[in-house]
Amino acid sequence: MKKILVYGLGLTGISAAKTLDKMGYDVYTFDKNKKEVKELKGYKYSPISDSEICDYDFEFVVKSPGIPPRDEVVKKLREKYEIISDIELSFRLFPEAKIIATTGTNGKTSTTSMISHILNESGRKAISVGNIGEGILWQMYENPSAIFSCELSSFQLHDVSTYKPHIACITNITEDHIDWHGSFDDYINSKLNICRKQDSGDFLVINHEDPILVDHKADFRAKVYEFSSKEEVDRGAYLKGSSIFFKDQGKNIKLMDVDDLSIIGRHNYENLMAAILACFIYGVSIEDIIRGSKSFKSIEHRLEFVTDIRGIRVYNDSKGTNVDSSVKAIQSFDKPIVIIAGGYDKNIDYSPYIKEFKKHGKLMVIIGQTTDKLASLCEAYKVNYKKAKDMEDAVKISFDNLEEGDIFLLSPASASWGMYRNFEERGKDFKEMIEKYKG
Repeated sequence: MKKILVYGLGLTGISAAKTLDKMGYDVYTFDKNKKEVKELKGYKYSPISDSEICDYDFEFVVKSPGIPPRDEVVKKLREKYEIISDIELSFRLFPEAKIIATTGTNGKTSTTSMISHILNESGRKAISVGNIGEGILWQMYENPSAIFSCELSSFQLHDVSTYKPHIACITNITEDHIDWHGSFDDYINSKLNICRKQDSGDFLVINHEDPILVDHKADFRAKVYEFSSKEEVDRGAYLKGSSIFFKDQGKNIKLMDVDDLSIIGRHNYENLMAAILACFIYGVSIEDIIRGSKSFKSIEHRLEFVTDIRGIRVYNDSKGTNVDSSVKAIQSFDKPIVIIAGGYDKNIDYSPYIKEFKKHGKLMVIIGQTTDKLASLCEAYKVNYKKAKDMEDAVKISFDNLEEGDIFLLSPASASWGMYRNFEERGKDFKEMIEKYKG
C-alpha cells in the first residue's frame, strides 16, 4: 500500500485525507497545530510528528496551499519527497474528470461561479471546486459524472507538474501575494502553470487586455480564445458599447446588452465573457449561454449591492484584497465615492489605487496595518482621508461624510488578516455595521 503524507489539515488537507483513505492509500498527516480533526472521524490516518516526517518512504507529500515554500518543514520534506498540491493530485487520481480550470489575480471566483451557473442552467451538473467551496478531491470522489469548474490559486498552481486541463481560463495577472511567492516572477510562473502542459488539442481563454498574457501568447500551445472590454478580438468575446459580442469562424454575433444582466462593472463583464467562452468551448449552445448569463446574480462580497440609505447606495467589495481588484471596483461608478480602505500589508504598490480613487473619491477612510502607508499616499496625491479604529468607527465616519447620490464602498485593496480571519468575515462585519447604523 502506498504511503502518502498530507501536510496541513485545513479544508484541502481534510479533503485529501478522506479521498486517499477511501481509494486505498496509507494516509499519514502532519499539522503544526492539530493532530486529529472531527471531520476525519471514521477515516484511517496516522498523525505523525515533525521529527518523524522524513522517517517514512512516502510516495509524495500533499501540501496545504496556504503553507509557503519557505516553510522550514517544506524545505525539509522537499529534500526527500515530491511535494504536490491537491490540484495536481486531483489530476493524477481522476484523469478522466471533466474539468474547466480558471485562475487569475482577480475575477477567478466570479468566473468559476458563472461557468458552473451557465452549465447547470443548461441542464448539466456542474460543481465549483478548488479555491472555492468544498475541497476538490472529495467532490471528485463523490461526484464522478459531474463537470468541475475549478478555481485555482497561485498557491495551488505553484506545486503542479503534470496538471493539464482541457479548458483553462486566465482572467488577468497583476502583482499580488509577493509575501508568499517571494517574487513577482514566481507568482507569474505559478499562474501560467495552468496551461503549461496543454497542447494543440486543448483550449485557453485569456484576457486580451492583460500585457503579461499578451506577451506570453506565442508560448501557448492550446487554441486561444480572447475576451476584451475595450476592442474587438479576432476570436472570442468582446464588449462594444453596452453589448457583448461573440466572434468565431467568420461569425460575429451580438449576445446580450449589459443592461439585461444582474451584475455591474466592466470587470464583471470581462469575467462573464471568459465564462461564456469556456462554456461555448465545452459545448453549451448560444441560447443556453445567453439565458444562463442573464440569470446569474452577484456573489457575496464581490461588488455586492447591500442597501440604499437616503439615496446612498452601499456596496460590499470585501473581496477587493489587492490593488487591481479595488481599482476595477472604483471604476464601476461615476458618482462621488466614500471608500473604506486598508488591512493587512502584502508589500505591494498602492499608488494606482489612490490615483484611481482620486478621480471620483470624496473621502478614504483607512483601517488596519496599511493605515500609515495609505495615509502617506493620500497626502502625496492630495486625497482626502481619515483614520478609523475599526469597521464600526469607519462606517460611522463614512456616513458623517456621505450625501444623497453618493456611493459608499468597502473595497480595501488589502487582505483582511490581522483584523479578520478572512475577507468573508470582514464583509459580514461591514454589512452588520450598516444594519446597525440603519437601526
